[in-house]
Amino acid sequence: LLSGISKSFPGVRALHKVGLRLYPGEVTALIGENGAGKSTLVKTMTGIYQPDEGEIRVFGKPVVLSSPHAAFQAGITAIHQETVLFDELSVAENIFLGHAPRGAFGLIDWRGMNARARTLLAEIGAGRIASDTKLKDLCIANKHLVAVARALSVNAEVVIMDEPTAALSYKEIQDLFELVELLKRQGKAILFISHKFDEIFRIADRYTVFRDGEMVGEGLLKEIGR
Repeated sequence: LLSGISKSFPGVRALHKVGLRLYPGEVTALIGENGAGKSTLVKTMTGIYQPDEGEIRVFGKPVVLSSPHAAFQAGITAIHQETVLFDELSVAENIFLGHAPRGAFGLIDWRGMNARARTLLAEIGAGRIASDTKLKDLCIANKHLVAVARALSVNAEVVIMDEPTAALSYKEIQDLFELVELLKRQGKAILFISHKFDEIFRIADRYTVFRDGEMVGEGLLKEIGR
């Protein structure tokens, strides 16, 4: 997916010729201390930053992620505490923001949008969330689920989960892991970022290690001892 990616800021080399491979139907854990370059990589993959050099490919096709919208259109989405959702909009509006179904005269098909939102939520075991609920009335775990439904609404193939369990209860974390398994079965390539090694060993298939802006290791988790 990524090769030779470098990114610098004034006085700081955040990434230096790093690579990252993600595989359909598998979870790759990105491991590294604070300052290792993980956040910069995520922002590069989601179009917030543009790399100084290197190449990004999705299914072998080179892509230029010039903006978050470009990344979204390329099938890359991120789910984290800062996921860009809008509290004053409904669940359905958040799921289809920027690509709402339209009917006659180009007007938004509100009934169709809500019906499709309900279907997507049901697919990920979140049918309890009403599509017309305002986002601000949901707990953090349910906001995560809305972000996942948004990803599925454009058939995202690459799902980035950046510290997704940080503010969740034990029960909500178990629900999230079930959701990850569902995404794996759907063939999504998942990047999972966490400081919690018990979570990484439970959910991930592969690992990539960053240190000081460089990629220093990668492999299969089953091939290493705990």
